[in-house]
Amino acid sequence: MVATMAAAESGWGTSKLARNNNNLFGMKCAKGRCTNAPGKVKGYSQFASVKDSVNAYVVNLNTHPAYSSFRKSRAQLRKADQEVTASTMIHKLKGYSTQGQRYNNYLFAMFQDNQRLIASHM
Repeated sequence: MVATMAAAESGWGTSKLARNNNNLFGMKCAKGRCTNAPGKVKGYSQFASVKDSVNAYVVNLNTHPAYSSFRKSRAQLRKADQEVTASTMIHKLKGYSTQGQRYNNYLFAMFQDNQRLIASHM
């Protein structure tokens, strides 16, 4: 799921944020914590590596209040001894995008289209 979101958010790593800031998810920096280094996109988090960007994003999904319903859904699946899959969890992202469910449907279609490619790199 995270790989699909990274590809969608960064244009497969081609966006200016991805190239200059190693920021695959469009994560903005917290007020007063932005370092506006030359060649970087101002107002957005900068990461030393793509791995750091992914790690920060996972922390964000697992801690930010906006994604509490996502975490609750995941916990309910685990409690019911059901498998937690990208296909299921993509649809649990409420409020992730201003496009709402349309964006979730886009992510789901993208995930399905690229499932074999993603699986081969896991």
